[in-house]
Amino acid sequence: MKKLFAILISAMLILSFSACSGGENNSEKENTSTTVAETKPQTDTLSWVNYKEYNLDQTSKVNNIILMIGDGMGENIIKATEVVKGDKLVMSGLKNKTYVTTYSQSVTEGLEKFTDSAASATAISTGTKTYNGCIGVDKDGNNLETICEYAQKCGMKTGLVDRHYICHATPAGMVAHNDFRGSYKAILNEMIKSEVDVMLGGGSQYFTPSVEENAKEHNYTYVTDEKGLLSLSNKDEKVLGLFAYDNMMNPELEPSLTTQTSKALELLENDKGFFLMVEGSNIDVSESKMDMDDTIKQVQAFDQTVDYVMNWAESHPGTLVIVTADHETGGVKLPKNPTPEDINNDCFTSGGDHTNTNVLLFADGAQSAGLCKEKLIDNTDIAKYMRKVLAYKK
Repeated sequence: MKKLFAILISAMLILSFSACSGGENNSEKENTSTTVAETKPQTDTLSWVNYKEYNLDQTSKVNNIILMIGDGMGENIIKATEVVKGDKLVMSGLKNKTYVTTYSQSVTEGLEKFTDSAASATAISTGTKTYNGCIGVDKDGNNLETICEYAQKCGMKTGLVDRHYICHATPAGMVAHNDFRGSYKAILNEMIKSEVDVMLGGGSQYFTPSVEENAKEHNYTYVTDEKGLLSLSNKDEKVLGLFAYDNMMNPELEPSLTTQTSKALELLENDKGFFLMVEGSNIDVSESKMDMDDTIKQVQAFDQTVDYVMNWAESHPGTLVIVTADHETGGVKLPKNPTPEDINNDCFTSGGDHTNTNVLLFADGAQSAGLCKEKLIDNTDIAKYMRKVLAYKK
């Protein structure tokens, strides 16, 4: 019996030692895996990116334009986000800065108090003021040349990245023409016929059978999830990605804004250059709900994408990066020397409405200084400057 007991004890000790040794090895493997994973870009995870001043080429001719629009992103919501972060946002580190007026034709004529996104997007895209609710048409309803149309005439590829419907006001204003921004199906059909190379956003409810047929006729590859998006590799194909029935409100809903943008850059890159508009759509939506916590998350996600774009542009000379807003939303006011605890819903003063407050414009990269020579410009000047720096391509 004693001999049997001794054998059992020995066996148990051997098994225990093996288990311990195996555990150490597994722990080492797990630590190695974690280290490798941490080196990969976590584009679908919402996180603060470290403030960094990038060193972009300033003097080359412009080959690519990346226009980034934080919808409703006024100066004070940028400051509020920096208070919560405890550091500057990446967009604040762009080398050139100015302020932009945002009034629309409706405001000029006293018909409305503030611009809407449609009129503002049209001004930024075409260089012409129009009435609220209008997409790519002037005050008389005449079609205007959009920035995508201009870029296509220059032989450039074009792309739109959005978190709302891809046929919503801001992306639509870059390419379409309609006197009513709510004509989503008609606008999406026109965007497809215009053959923008890459369109990524939400709003699959408007991808009806007739729109699907239109997309097939114009040789679009249609994708509906991140796996389908990331599997794309043919730069010659046109892509329409609609990743939600409605608005992609959650900033971590896959694919994230950064993932959408990274894939768009991969597909658009070519020797003749491209125009890409990227919108942080839901900053405005959260502000209209006077939800400060979610607004901060939306700005955080947008700045995470700005960081990705700046990193990309740093290694691609000839790229002009513009970061701005179409208007301010929420009438955000901050106390003197605010703390994170001061950043709350009480900072909203407009009841969630738009305001006429001038917005910031940051610019970096090729020929970026020229856009910010004056301390104050109009939103139509953005469109005029983009055409000016691309004129040599025509």
